[in-house]
Amino acid sequence: MGRPSPPREPVPAGHSQAAAHRVPAILAALAAGLLALPRGSQPAPAAAVRAPVVFVPGLTGTQLEDPRDGSVIWGGAAQLLRPHDGGRLLTLPLDPRAAGEAASAGREGLHPQALYEPTGPLWEMRIPGWTKPIYRPLREELERTGYRLGRLESPAAGETLFFFNYDWRRGNLESVARLARQLTALAAATPGRLEVDLVCQSNAARICRYLVKYGALGLAEAEDGRAPELPFAVRKVVLVGASNGGAVRALEQLTRGRRYVPVIGRHLQPEVSFSLRPLFEDLPAPADPVFVDSRGRPLAVDLYEARNWQRYGWSIFDPESRRRLAAAPRPDLFGDEELQLSYLARRLDTARRLHRLLARDAPHFPAVRYYRLENRSAATMQAALLEPAGAGWRTFFAPDRRVARDRALRALAAAPGDGHATLESQRRLSPQEEAASQGTYLATGGHFEMVIAPESLRALLAFLGD
Repeated sequence: MGRPSPPREPVPAGHSQAAAHRVPAILAALAAGLLALPRGSQPAPAAAVRAPVVFVPGLTGTQLEDPRDGSVIWGGAAQLLRPHDGGRLLTLPLDPRAAGEAASAGREGLHPQALYEPTGPLWEMRIPGWTKPIYRPLREELERTGYRLGRLESPAAGETLFFFNYDWRRGNLESVARLARQLTALAAATPGRLEVDLVCQSNAARICRYLVKYGALGLAEAEDGRAPELPFAVRKVVLVGASNGGAVRALEQLTRGRRYVPVIGRHLQPEVSFSLRPLFEDLPAPADPVFVDSRGRPLAVDLYEARNWQRYGWSIFDPESRRRLAAAPRPDLFGDEELQLSYLARRLDTARRLHRLLARDAPHFPAVRYYRLENRSAATMQAALLEPAGAGWRTFFAPDRRVARDRALRALAAAPGDGHATLESQRRLSPQEEAASQGTYLATGGHFEMVIAPESLRALLAFLGD
């Protein structure tokens, strides 16, 4: 194993000079320690681990099962290829009562697809002739250095490594509440006051940052300045590929859907993406300019106005989506146009308020240390082109030929980042959080790959050991 290099650029302004000098030294010391452990050696004793680590995966990073028959709905390689349903089996109903989002919701009356249970992290994807590691390298490296894997739902004494399992289709505030409940249970089983380190990938940064700043408070309570009451303390937060300022790629996924395996893979269609609540919370911040015209001039189009989604044909309002829903309607999942608009208005309102709360300082901000794994190695969407097309409009993104062939548009549409979030978005924190930041490592690899790259794992271990 080679010695890790220090961060490729200085710690940004706002970090302490001591932190800037400390992180390279930590990395070097860590490298020396790792070099002294030959491959296959025994891990350090668990007693050397100072605090439990909870890893919070990004969107789609947790397996979902149907509790009625135990079938895997998401999490195996097979689900990347089939069924050929456009992803409808993954859809969380738009109706808040059917989805279990209403204040008085019980399990009775829930849609069967709202019953899916998160059962574990994705360790790897495997089909004949192809294996893609997901979180296994991360788990194995942490175990090798002394952490002991447990289940956050049923922790046992001595366990110090947990993966937070959550239904990533649901809004981030639901996941915050779930994480707070599970950490509260862990605190009850831990002598003394529980302190934990949170490692948060991608969208999970919103979950972890909100928990630190506002606990399990609802939006209205947080906006009113209520003090969170938590029986545990978050000691460190490590953000990995965090789209703190949102991502234009979230709009692209809502508008185009997503295919995880090129060409032959299962296409999660835009109407399915429309049901994934966190995608709206990953949209660019409300004040950010997103759209340009064919001359590169900014367009004052409000992404947070529901009627604009109809006007410009985004996501479920795309003509192709409308045709699919007309040919094979699923009112139990997608409702009618009135329900779709009311659902969209709620999601955009939640996203706007969440952006505002995370961007501002919290009145009861705790003593916590932040660390960041960032990436700027990939051209990353930062703007979209809007053009009239007949009676409607077309939206183009950075990879599209319409943008790529125009040098000026190409320069406006993309910026350095990790392929999902621009570097500027990754670095966008509130002043309090910036002041709490102790170290930054500029990693290589794509948006997902950098969480398991060897150099990133060394940096992560250095941050946890700081």
